[in-house]
Amino acid sequence: MKTLIFPAFLLLGAAPSARAVDFIRQIQLIHNQSIVYDIPISGTTGSIASKTIEGDGAVFQLYAYPDQIYSPFTIADVNVGTLVNANIQLDSNLVNLNLLGIHLNISLGGTDPSDPGATRVAEKTVGTYFPQASVTLTSEDTYYPPRTRADRPYGFKLSIRKLLAQPTGVTTYSGPTKITLEREYKLYDSTSYNPSTNGSGQGTYSSAYEFTKNGDFADPSIYQSLPAARPTKAVGEETFAAYVQVNAAGSMARVSASTIQVWPVAEATIDGIDDGKRYLGVPPNVKTTLKDLYPDSVTYAQIYKGAANVGTTGYIIPSTVLSYNTFSPQNAMVPIAEMEKGITTDGTYTIEILTTTPFNQRKPEVLASKSFVINRSLDVQGYIGTSN
Repeated sequence: MKTLIFPAFLLLGAAPSARAVDFIRQIQLIHNQSIVYDIPISGTTGSIASKTIEGDGAVFQLYAYPDQIYSPFTIADVNVGTLVNANIQLDSNLVNLNLLGIHLNISLGGTDPSDPGATRVAEKTVGTYFPQASVTLTSEDTYYPPRTRADRPYGFKLSIRKLLAQPTGVTTYSGPTKITLEREYKLYDSTSYNPSTNGSGQGTYSSAYEFTKNGDFADPSIYQSLPAARPTKAVGEETFAAYVQVNAAGSMARVSASTIQVWPVAEATIDGIDDGKRYLGVPPNVKTTLKDLYPDSVTYAQIYKGAANVGTTGYIIPSTVLSYNTFSPQNAMVPIAEMEKGITTDGTYTIEILTTTPFNQRKPEVLASKSFVINRSLDVQGYIGTSN
């Protein structure tokens, strides 16, 4: 039996009204039974002694009451002043206790705003002979927390250390001998871009993977599999989580995880122009409606002479340029004025809505286009004759 002493550091960010952390929950596994202790925290710094550690291991969870201004906690909140950052350090100077596989997990999702309960913001697992695992998800978009677009691949890396095989000469060893990797998902609302309420829209994919050796494993091209009616309009997050078995009863503890947000592919419509129609002058009252613009994007309208031809550089209409660098998709309705500056002579013209993002090497991608004909000349046909 050992008592663990660990300092707890809590940094409250830009929102001074955020309430302090309430308690650390210690979950013990003793004789295949879960024993729970709640250790209150009176301040934001200092050392707190855990309850006696015995049995197969323990899980330490840091709980805080969320600030209602930013509640519920979501991955998006990390961009809003870093509301809560938590760092629990576990002292490993105890005899016969190997602190391996320590894991810090910032909670993604959170609780219903009406729920007065605390939110788990960090977690660490300790135990005898726990393996160490590190899961990392990467994207073409270098923004943190990781995010990608529904039609783009992302990368996966798993590092495993200190995973022990059955020790030689030991017949009663029951420590973890494998890492189980699961892939989980959580759907977001397609309008607010926030996680679905009441815990709905989340689950674990059926496929799981087991690793029995130490090493580094990677897959550079994983595509999201969110259950959406249109895959390119999927919105939510995917998590790769590594688990180890902590007792003979099969109880599992998460030792590492990484989450990536998935945002839908943008779309646009052009209103006020009919494709292929002939106009006697520059069409008035033209506008574009934009939906699901990527959080890091520049979107604009351009016009050029000729039929639609992807890759053509035309006249960029200054009043249509929208530039975003934020944490969730954006929607907009933009009038397309001053088209006449790109129309010099009569003929066929094409107007396009383009967007640039961290993907496709930031080359413009066409969201919508329409071609039309300008013919400002007026043909007058008449007959001159005389009569008696």
